[in-house]
Amino acid sequence: MMKRPRSILVALFLFALWAFACVPEFSDDLALVTQPRILAVRAEPAEARAGQRVTLTALVAAPPGASSASERLEWAMCLARKPLTELGPVAHECIDRFGAGGEIFQRLGRGPSVSATIPSDACNRFGPLTPPATAGGVAGRPVDPDLSGGYHQPLVLGNETGTALGSVRLTCGVIGVPSTEAARYGQGYRPNENPEIDRLEITSGSVPTIEPGTERPGANVPAGARVDLRVVWAACPRAPACGDGLCTSGENQSTCAADCRDAPRGCTGAETYLWANPDTRKVEERREGVTVSWFASAGSFAEEQTGRSERDVDVSHGSNVWTAPSAPATVHVWVVLRDDRGGVGFREYLLRVD
Repeated sequence: MMKRPRSILVALFLFALWAFACVPEFSDDLALVTQPRILAVRAEPAEARAGQRVTLTALVAAPPGASSASERLEWAMCLARKPLTELGPVAHECIDRFGAGGEIFQRLGRGPSVSATIPSDACNRFGPLTPPATAGGVAGRPVDPDLSGGYHQPLVLGNETGTALGSVRLTCGVIGVPSTEAARYGQGYRPNENPEIDRLEITSGSVPTIEPGTERPGANVPAGARVDLRVVWAACPRAPACGDGLCTSGENQSTCAADCRDAPRGCTGAETYLWANPDTRKVEERREGVTVSWFASAGSFAEEQTGRSERDVDVSHGSNVWTAPSAPATVHVWVVLRDDRGGVGFREYLLRVD
């Protein structure tokens, strides 16, 4: 074996020390917003049928002094079906080719909020109906539902700050159950309602509620303080109650016209909904879980995500601890709610650290 000169060995040793010393340190605190980021995408209504008009809104967060560039957001619906061999919620080509365009996209416009019409064949492409034939003339298999029994039309949006994915839950009915169960589902299933934040509270200290908005600070907190926060959403009824102003699971225009005619409104918390159990082939009732994502431009959260599972039927709030920065600052806080059926709600708050 050829021996390396001593000088080369010394050089390799020093290079190894330099490389080890210069390994960059990456922050894994996803709750800290240090540059513009797309945090959430909300569809209104939260669930739509083919041909229905929806409004799409992005929550773009930016630290103080930075532009969110939300007016330059480009939106598109992805029309490409995801191959069975690919992981993830959307076909990879929808992300890879987003800037280049093509027939796999339905362009929606530009800005922080846009309007769109759900494609007429959305339940064929992304739902339980027979999908369109491929170039070889062979029809693919229908898409499997998510864990809540739902199907989704994928969205792609982005600007110079990055690209993000979103979706609109589709009303496609149910298959794979007996006709009696399908009829029960059709009569009693209510489309999803987006969750809404009722209030954000400080449960330690003298300021009970933080006012939302960014025009002026919603609360003042001491520098370096540990602040106990609690976000509250609506407490949804377990069972339908005709006359309560909510068109909930099991109600329709025939059983409760007072709640379900004209523009029916659902509950903005953890709703009860009907679900086709693939194991029993029965339509059953389930309760939504709610996930809370926390973000801030400074300080740190004890948990990046909190929330309640579908078993927490009597709890309509989520808690977290935020540690304020050690120096005076104006801090933006963003709270995002997501329910199990794809509904999204969010609010932005301004805190003054003294």
